[in-house]
Amino acid sequence: MNESASSAPSGPSPFAPRTLGQILDRTYRLMRTHLRLLLGIAAVPSAAILLIVAAVMGFMLIAIGPQLAGKTATPPVFPAGFWVALVFIYVISPLVYVLYMPAACYAATQADLGVTVTFLQAYGVAWRRFGRFLWLMILCSLFVIVPLVVVAALVGLTALLLHNVVGPDGMFLLVPLLVLLYLAFAVYCVLILLRFALVFPACVAEELTAWASLKRSAKLTQGAKGRIFLALLLVYAITYVVTMVCVLVLFVLAALVALVAILVHVSEGSPAFYILIGLGIFGYLLSIAISILVTYAAYTTALGVLYNDQRLRKDGLLPAPAQAGGIV
Repeated sequence: MNESASSAPSGPSPFAPRTLGQILDRTYRLMRTHLRLLLGIAAVPSAAILLIVAAVMGFMLIAIGPQLAGKTATPPVFPAGFWVALVFIYVISPLVYVLYMPAACYAATQADLGVTVTFLQAYGVAWRRFGRFLWLMILCSLFVIVPLVVVAALVGLTALLLHNVVGPDGMFLLVPLLVLLYLAFAVYCVLILLRFALVFPACVAEELTAWASLKRSAKLTQGAKGRIFLALLLVYAITYVVTMVCVLVLFVLAALVALVAILVHVSEGSPAFYILIGLGIFGYLLSIAISILVTYAAYTTALGVLYNDQRLRKDGLLPAPAQAGGIV
C-alpha cells in the first residue's frame, strides 16, 4: 500500500483558485496517479462493510437454507448472531468511518500539494487523534439528530392535539404538514452537509479541535456551497456511471453462468447449485466493494482538492505540506 517518493507526478498544483472543471480534472489526475494508495485507504471501510454484509447474509442463508432445500415450510428463525451482526453495523461502521475520513482527507490534501504519503502514515494520523475525530463526527451528527428530534416531538404534539380536537378522522390534516416538514428537513440536511463538508480536511490539515473545525468549515464554505454541491454532485454522477458499468459486467457474467448451468441441467439442491449460489453472492459482494472503493476514494479526493482551493480563496495561501512522505 506504500507509495514511494518516486511515484509518477500527478501534474502541477496551480497556486491559484480553480474553476469547477479544474477541480474535477485535478481530482481525476490525483485518482489516476495515486490510485493504489487511495483505493488502499478506502479498502478499510469497504472490507468492514463487506464483512458485516457477508455475516448478515450468512446468517440469513442458515435461516432460510432448509426452505431452499425444500426440507421445511415453516417460517425461518434467525439465529442470535444475525441480530448481533445488525447491532455491529451501527457500532463498528461509524468507528471505521471515523478512522477512514481523516486518513483519506490527509492523503488527498497532501497529494494535491505534491506530497505522497503512505497508507500507514495516513492511518497513523487518523489513529493518533481518534478521539478528536470521533467527537467531530458526533458533533456533526447532533446538528442533524437534534432538529429531527425536535421536529418529531412537535409533530407528535400536533397529532395529539388534532386527535383530541377533531378526532381520528381529522388526522389526514397532518399529511400536508408531514410532506412540507420532510422537504424542509431534506433541504436543511443538504445545507448542513455542505456547511460541514470540509470539517475533516480542516481538522487534519490545520490540527484544529472538533468545534474549531466546524467553525473553520463554515467559514471556508461560505459563499461556495453551490459550487461545492455541484462538484460533489458531478463526482457522484461519474462514480455512479463507473460502478454501474462494473455491476453490469458482473451481471452479464452471472447471466452467462446461469445460462450454462441451465444447458448442462444443474438441478436445484445439487452441490453445483450451491456452488453457483456462492459465486453469485461473491459477485454481489464484489460489486458492493467496487462501488464503495471508487465512491469513497473519489469523494475524499474531491474534498481534499476543494479544501485546498477554498483555503487559497479565503486565506490567500495553501496549507504547508507535511514533512512525512516524498515530494512528487
